[in-house]
Amino acid sequence: MRVQWIAVVVGALLTSACGLENQAQPSLIGPADLGLSITMTASPDQLPRDGSSQSVITLSARNPQNQPIAGERLSLSLSGAPTGAAISQSEVTTNSQGTATFTVTAPSQGSTGNSIVVVATPVGTNADNARARVLSIIVNPANAAAPTAAFTVSPTTPEIGQLVTFDASTTTDEGVACTSCAFTWDFGSDGIATGRIVTHTFTSAGSFIVRLTAVDSTGSASRVAQQTVVVTGTTIPIGLAVTSSPATPIAKQAATFTATATAATNHRIVSYQFVWGDGDTNNTNSPVIQHTYAQAGQYLLTLTVRDDLGQSSTANVVITVASGLTVSISGQTPPNPTNGQTVTFTATATSNVASSITKYEWDLDGDGSYETDTGTTPTASRAYASGTTIVGLKVTDSRGVTQTATRTVTVP
Repeated sequence: MRVQWIAVVVGALLTSACGLENQAQPSLIGPADLGLSITMTASPDQLPRDGSSQSVITLSARNPQNQPIAGERLSLSLSGAPTGAAISQSEVTTNSQGTATFTVTAPSQGSTGNSIVVVATPVGTNADNARARVLSIIVNPANAAAPTAAFTVSPTTPEIGQLVTFDASTTTDEGVACTSCAFTWDFGSDGIATGRIVTHTFTSAGSFIVRLTAVDSTGSASRVAQQTVVVTGTTIPIGLAVTSSPATPIAKQAATFTATATAATNHRIVSYQFVWGDGDTNNTNSPVIQHTYAQAGQYLLTLTVRDDLGQSSTANVVITVASGLTVSISGQTPPNPTNGQTVTFTATATSNVASSITKYEWDLDGDGSYETDTGTTPTASRAYASGTTIVGLKVTDSRGVTQTATRTVTVP
């Protein structure tokens, strides 16, 4: 380029003899840069004095047409850096996008100096392009004072079992939010935790002195803040009851059961457990549920409810289930038997549901065994000696539901 410029001057001298004595020879050094653009950016552009944090430096090289320059070599160094600051490499070469990256590590604790100067110098045969480029990274002031520990509590008056959030974001160090502090929490004999924001659930009521210890990044300066947190108790769910529709369920027919319970103020029931007394159990978050009992009888239903604090209450309810059958030993012949005389019994059975009678079984000797099966025939006979016998009858319908009846026979 310098040769071309001189050629132009010589050409001008040859074509004009005027003013030769006024012509000045141009500088043989030439301009410092001939369009080479080198830029550097740092992320982050500030570093603490911890000896480990890093800033990523991105270097970009472009020609006079603002096009990326690939393969541009640059030597790297630090100038006047605080003790402990370091650069990841001594040289980089730009890639096809005209960029290169490297890192700078923060100075150590106790170092002096408020900035790190990064120097990048193009490497090559063209001395005109060898001007160094510099970038400054700010180093935070040395940590000379302990942090000011502070925290908030939400909710401020929690209940037993309620999730409480403790937030130390208001802690400051050197007048700014201490994002590098280490935080330790003591919940007053109810546990410990670490972290800037933590949650805790108190397991009992009372006053708890909560202490926060904040330690700055040097590890040598700490401070404690404390607050008294009053934890209140809550009542367990009360008023447990169960109703059914129909009021007297019928065997083999689904009945609807509705549970009721009252939780403490500002709380709610979240689960219901029904232990039906027939071997079945259901857990649900709804107080309304259907259940079918297979046979008539009385069942002890156990209801357990749980509120949103995990507190529970239990109640027992007796459920009477009807068979839907009306059964009796309506006839006895003779009505007043004598010793050794045969007695004939007649059963009457009706159904108030859609079913038919499929079997009659008899306990004619009063031992509870129902040893005589007469099928669909509603009569049975037996001879009795002197004494009293309680005759039993069990009727089964087409649903498989049974109903029993008895009759006392006295022989003089």
